[in-house]
Amino acid sequence: MSRAAKATLILSTAFAFTSAIGVYFIAENEKDSLKNGPVKDAARIERRLAESNLNSKQKANLADFEAQKKLREQLAGQQELTGEIIEGKER
Repeated sequence: MSRAAKATLILSTAFAFTSAIGVYFIAENEKDSLKNGPVKDAARIERRLAESNLNSKQKANLADFEAQKKLREQLAGQQELTGEIIEGKER
């Protein structure tokens, strides 16, 4: 067997072995992330409860934001929102 063939065999074997180990560690990391999902949800709920203690300006901004969301939904029901920009110029 030539040196080039041996080098190719060694490199391809090392690449396959490294890839298999990498996939294993990625799968383990994803599994751990799934297990931590409920913990993250609990933390998110706690943050949301902490955010409920807003100052008056933040509450006013939040109320304005909610009003804007309702207005957008109302207007979206009246006309189609395509995102297309219509210019008044004819070419």
